[in-house]
This record gives sequence, structure tokens and C-alpha cells, in this order.
Amino acid sequence: MQINDKRLDFASRRTLLLGAASLLLSGCANSPSVFNALKAARYTFSGLPDKPVTRKQVSNIPYATISAKIGRGPRSILVLDRKTKEDYHWISADRAVIVTRNGRIVKTYGFPENIKQTQLSGADPVNRTLHELTTDRTSSRTIDTDSGNRFGLKVDSRFELLGPREINIAEIDIKTVLVKEVNTSSTINWSFTNYYWVDAFDGFVWKSTQHIARSFPPVDIEVLKPPV
Repeated sequence: MQINDKRLDFASRRTLLLGAASLLLSGCANSPSVFNALKAARYTFSGLPDKPVTRKQVSNIPYATISAKIGRGPRSILVLDRKTKEDYHWISADRAVIVTRNGRIVKTYGFPENIKQTQLSGADPVNRTLHELTTDRTSSRTIDTDSGNRFGLKVDSRFELLGPREINIAEIDIKTVLVKEVNTSSTINWSFTNYYWVDAFDGFVWKSTQHIARSFPPVDIEVLKPPV
């Protein structure tokens, strides 16, 4: 009975967050409908960088949606433009793009420095398993960046469980597990820490703080309306 209740709670919460979202599983970044939605979203959220996003505001955007914020900068709204295999391409009104794979940022475009490619060595713990974490886990990946045209830059990770956290996204309370990912790239003497707030039931990444490059602060992401 307890498991069924958890599943019901999860399904109800996901339904509320989805609303009437639709996916663009094919297409391109020049889709007029996508940019019309982005223009409307930018108008809706302009001047409100520090105020909570409301469920009504999110419901008015007819696509899967995330918010992204760099350091203390303003919040940007990105909508899902397309999906290629496991990669979700989120685009902003000024054509910046964040590509996520199971919640991890694997590519970016339009930032001061960008990740051009990410290759995981084995299974990525971020892929729906962090909620099951009981002891530290390790992983490694390689990234290509446009800073200095570095290719195959190895990054070693260690995941640490920080415990349960309840977060609120657009007026919906979500029970999550917070996990810290300590990253090191010895080749360029770069160490950084990412954080993931994952659903306590299935490991879906609702919120994260992830580094793209050393030259600017990490990107804070919240999933306002998840893909179907």
C-alpha cells in the first residue's frame, strides 16, 4: 500500500507539472512556433528574475520547459526544441542552447565557453540511479570544449549522498534526494562540484547546479514542465 501511494503521489505531481506540454521531437531551432512561445515567455518573466515562477505562467507555455540561471544573472526560459536519441535540446529566445542527457548537461551553444561533446565511460549514475545511492560512487567521462579547442578532456567524478530535500518548483512540492558530484580534471587542474536534486521515487533530475567552464559560474537549472 505504501508503494502504491508513492506511485500515485508521483503520478499526480508529474501530471500537474506536465499540464498541456507538447514535445517537438523533430524540427529545428528556427521553428516559428517555438520562438513565438519563447517571446511570450520572455515577456511574461521579464523584470522578475528573483520572484518565484507560478504554475499559471508555466502552463501558458505549450512546450516542455526549463529555467536556467548563471550565477546571480537573470533567469532564462528555455523550451524543448527537439530530441535526438537520449539528448534533449533546450533553446532560449536568444538562441542559446543547453543539451541534456538524463539531466546532465552534455553540450551547449551560445555561452562564453561551450561543451561541444560529452562521452561517458560506462553507465552515467545521473541516469535515474542517484536516488538509490547508499555509498559513494565514481564515474568518468571525456568532454570536448571550444575553449582552446580541447578534445578528450578527462573528468573523474565522485558522487556523495547529501540526503532528502523537499523543493518547490512552480508551486509544486517535490520530495527529492540531493547528491553532490565532485569533479576533477587533472589535465588542466580544474576541480568543481555539481549538485543534483533527483526525485526520491525514480531518480528524475528536477533541479541541478552544473559547471560548463571555469570562466563563469555554474548553471542552475529547474525543470518547470518535463518532457512527456
